[in-house]
Amino acid sequence: MSAMWVARGAWGPPAAVAGALLALVAWSFWQRWRLLTASPFPLGVDGYFYPIELRALLSRGELAYPASPLAFYLLAPLAAATDPITGAKLGAALWGAAIAVPAYGVGARLGGGRGAGLLAAVLATTSVGSMYLTVEFVKNGVGLTVALGALWLVLAAADRPTWPRLAAAIAGGAAAWAAHKMAAAMVVVVAIPTAIAAGRAHGRLRGRRLIYVLAALVAAALVALAIGAAAPHRFLSIGDTALVRGLFSTTPRWTAPALVLPSGELSVGHDALLGLGCALAAAILLAVSDRSGRRGPPQPAAVSPAAASAAWPILALAIAIGLPLLAVTDRQGLGFRLRIAAFVPAALSAAVLARAALGRWAHRDAVLGALAVVLALARQPGRLDGEIVTHPALVTAAEALRGRVPPGATLIVPERHIAFLVAWYTGADVAIRPEGVPPARRYRLLPLHFIGAGSPLDRALLAARAEPSLIPPLGLHPSHPDGMVLVAEPTWDWIVARLPAADRARCRAWPTL
Repeated sequence: MSAMWVARGAWGPPAAVAGALLALVAWSFWQRWRLLTASPFPLGVDGYFYPIELRALLSRGELAYPASPLAFYLLAPLAAATDPITGAKLGAALWGAAIAVPAYGVGARLGGGRGAGLLAAVLATTSVGSMYLTVEFVKNGVGLTVALGALWLVLAAADRPTWPRLAAAIAGGAAAWAAHKMAAAMVVVVAIPTAIAAGRAHGRLRGRRLIYVLAALVAAALVALAIGAAAPHRFLSIGDTALVRGLFSTTPRWTAPALVLPSGELSVGHDALLGLGCALAAAILLAVSDRSGRRGPPQPAAVSPAAASAAWPILALAIAIGLPLLAVTDRQGLGFRLRIAAFVPAALSAAVLARAALGRWAHRDAVLGALAVVLALARQPGRLDGEIVTHPALVTAAEALRGRVPPGATLIVPERHIAFLVAWYTGADVAIRPEGVPPARRYRLLPLHFIGAGSPLDRALLAARAEPSLIPPLGLHPSHPDGMVLVAEPTWDWIVARLPAADRARCRAWPTL
């Protein structure tokens, strides 16, 4: 990226902006690709999940596990051209970096200019949260890129509702719905007030027409929820509202971390705090401007009624995500999921703040462009906190399982990362929980962190190896006898029955990660 971007006042022709975005995407792709290829194995807690899905999609034409499908269809051509692991990494880097383009489009409309759009693009692309999704939750990263693209199409159609634009907006919304549940929810929250505001601004949503549009929206929502109920693991469903329970805690965490565990906090670059600050400042400035009119502070740059309406749910989302009372102690909780996606409303809130704070100042785009360049150069990616790296010994242990699992057996693995790793190398059925798997088909796969070196379970495993009436536990780890142990269910029952009460209760509860 070059300082030439800021030398032409209003940013010159659109070709200059396109060149800037292309440079930003290419630079971000390279940074992500270097991080992903630092290890020959997949990264992230779900690292092997994506190659498994791509392998099944390419070989059988369907996914191995039920999931929102679009992300895998977008990754499949790259996997077909290389292999499932490389293709997943290529797709993660490409679609993660590509968020710059729709972030620019939405930011420019919300911020009333190209400078605001470039600021949003840089903040979204260089955020720690975006990089984290590229490594840890690829489907979520792809979904947010698709969601921003859908919002860009919605705003374009709302400003000038031609049939091609309306069709593109509907297609974009459907793509977001098929890409990820969070993407679908984000589009719904922003698109509905935007569409209503645009209809009123064009004088078309009044009286019966307004009733008809609202009825159509309700009908579409009911159809979407019905499909979600039929395939709740693939699409947004009414059951996902259960995640809202426990969304807030009574313990404020003023640094707004993404996740809090006994071992420490995961901050993810404090994207939530950035979004909270920008959104609060923008909301205050916009409210003051609306009340004071021309006698007050500089009037915000002109935007369409649709963009003005879209800004408010985005600001509200950024404020909600940044609240100190958001509960973030559960890896599967909604609070954690919102915090790792905080960079999207944060980047868009910054664009709205730029419009509200700088008004119609003639040099606004040049200043914002210069700020975008400085941020792009300053926000260099460093070590990624919370990154899950696959140890080569785990791969060796998983490969040693080949031929050791009886046909029809299911491996019960307490850690999701290891479960997908084992499924990739062995092709065996895996499950995190034992419920739902008949005891005769269960084989427990115990990693060392579950066993605990020197624990009663560790000693019971040793005793089981010496009991001739049992199928002996099988150590698979290349450097530790209990680094990874395969245990038949009858042997597991024998072991658990001989543990102290507290350890027996823990093993029967089967805590999972």
